[in-house]
Amino acid sequence: RPPLRMSVTRRGEKEQRLGEFIGDYLAEVQHARSQPRAEILLVARSVESPVVKAFAGQGAGIVAAGYPVRMIVAQTDVDAMPRGWTLSDGVEVDCEVRWARKPRLIEAHEQLVLGPQTCWIGDSMRREPAKCDAYETYIDDCAKTAASAMVSFERLWRTSEPLLAGTPVPPRGDEAAGLARRH
Repeated sequence: RPPLRMSVTRRGEKEQRLGEFIGDYLAEVQHARSQPRAEILLVARSVESPVVKAFAGQGAGIVAAGYPVRMIVAQTDVDAMPRGWTLSDGVEVDCEVRWARKPRLIEAHEQLVLGPQTCWIGDSMRREPAKCDAYETYIDDCAKTAASAMVSFERLWRTSEPLLAGTPVPPRGDEAAGLARRH
């Protein structure tokens, strides 16, 4: 039986717990050095989602581990979307972003795939994370679940509209930590 950590998390704790999960994984990968490098795959309601904020807080570790990132967001104002993103000041990341434009894709769950055996699955993207407690599942060592999450991501990816190309974006010194715009 795979080691699943399912929980209902209060909204104030979600970002912190996700940050710890991501940080622990990155530390393990850097320590092992034998794991193959893969992409990090992220599906989120918006760039304001706790999973994106937690992910952004681990920017230095993501870059140090050498992971490129592909992200799908369900809600965005395409006209206001910046030409490039940076995770935080001083961190460049190879990140490609797409918009899950079709309304029925909002029924998907937020997810984060860190590696071939590690992923996180959260609430449906239709639920406003600031209005309720959240259901989430942490998967530490289950190739089958991570593979299913990857298949789900790839299906969403194919039907989503490209927003940003996957090239490193140099940060600007006057931007706050977290996802920031480059003009």
